Amino acid sequence: MLLGELDRATQRFGLATPSGIVSHTGIGGLTLGGGLGHTMRKFGLTVDNLRSVDLVTADAEHLHVDAGTEPELFWGLRGGGGNFGIVTAFDYQLHPVGPIVLGGPIFWPLADAPEVLRFVRDFAPQAPDELGIVMFARLAPPGPLVPPEQYGKPVLGLVLVWAGNPAEGQRVIAPLRRIGRPVADNVRPLPYLFLQSMVDGGNQHGMHYYWRSQRVPALADDVIDVIVGLTDTITSPLSYTAGFAVGGAAGRVDADATAVGERGNGFELSIVAGWPHPDPDPERHTAWVRQGWTDLRPYSAGVYSHFLSDEGAAGVEAAYGGRL
Repeated sequence: MLLGELDRATQRFGLATPSGIVSHTGIGGLTLGGGLGHTMRKFGLTVDNLRSVDLVTADAEHLHVDAGTEPELFWGLRGGGGNFGIVTAFDYQLHPVGPIVLGGPIFWPLADAPEVLRFVRDFAPQAPDELGIVMFARLAPPGPLVPPEQYGKPVLGLVLVWAGNPAEGQRVIAPLRRIGRPVADNVRPLPYLFLQSMVDGGNQHGMHYYWRSQRVPALADDVIDVIVGLTDTITSPLSYTAGFAVGGAAGRVDADATAVGERGNGFELSIVAGWPHPDPDPERHTAWVRQGWTDLRPYSAGVYSHFLSDEGAAGVEAAYGGRL
């Protein structure tokens, strides 16, 4: 099942479970890896809302797994990926969300990125749980969310989603809207389903993708410089740097409670290269990712397991720290 299918089924009743932000993501893999999304600060990660699974093990044993029947296996399934068998059914906790929520992206010219990100690093850890913040830096894509004169220009964007009373959300979001000189402000009452699929176009099927990620405890000035520098040297209009502001309910879960590991506040930063086939020099795209990843490494506190790429055993150690 895809994330969009789950969202459409639950939104018929004004309900949702925290999940990813690309609607054609497979819900199974996303769940077993942890599950970051727009409402995780309010309701936790996807695994924090997983109540039970039906599992077929490698030796063909059929198990119903939850915290009471198989506590150690259930612990590993919540963040350990598909290493324990094939999950054939998921049982999720649902929450009242939508069908209309306050949210949308705000875009700034890249020149404003240092000012905006310095504000976000102080604002996000103290923000109410209801506010989800996803950052991205890229070339502005064509479409209705930015003015035509901005197409192809480097921008910084924040996607904000408020999972609560809209009037209160307008008050909380107001300081973010006053930073710098936004070139587009799309925060308004929108269908939750729209927000859940809004970035699908930037993650198209049939393209080549390569990514690496780091988790940083804070957006230090040097980290901000790396993000800006990456955007200045971007090699493809399909490439970007993205970041989830962690914290809230997702950050208050004890590190030992699931295989996801360390929580707390911070920012999950992913450097993603995308390019069509064929490309005369694909190495320039992967080199761009690796250089950014290397530049962020001195500030890293690990990596979220779902964002592992080709780092090998060192990446597994950075994600799990020997917990599995």
